[in-house]
Amino acid sequence: MWRYYLIAALLVVATGSVLVAHRLAANGRKLNAPASVRPQPPHAGPNVGFTTTPQPNFSGQGGWVLSALPGCFGQLSSIEGPALALTFHRPPARERIAPGTSLHSGNCTVLVRDHDVWIYRGADRLRVPPEARLYDAKDGLTLVYDHAGRTEIRVYTRP
Repeated sequence: MWRYYLIAALLVVATGSVLVAHRLAANGRKLNAPASVRPQPPHAGPNVGFTTTPQPNFSGQGGWVLSALPGCFGQLSSIEGPALALTFHRPPARERIAPGTSLHSGNCTVLVRDHDVWIYRGADRLRVPPEARLYDAKDGLTLVYDHAGRTEIRVYTRP
């Protein structure tokens, strides 16, 4: 009986070895390949070897874009949920900033359009996509962004 266990064990070990060797060969690995370790320069200070590269212009879109510009706006509050549930949190229509209006805050320029809002800061371009409306409400500059049956209402201060 022990002969059968020995034969079964040898079959399992042989099959496993073949499968592991095949996997290593398929990935281009070698069992005896020398390790590639990059030598580290001596540590002389916190900024040794630190280089900066010019960053591309920042661009993006979403309900969060005014929050991404702390030098231009400071977020006071944010609420998100189903559009019907937030009906009473919307500012009155009379407080809406008219499309075509251009606002300046810090080093940012905000262009209010019919259905979206664009924010420019130097070479940076940000957008709140449709349907976005900006209000000059008593609590502060209020952004209402409706999308996919949900609403985001964010209130900001200007420096």
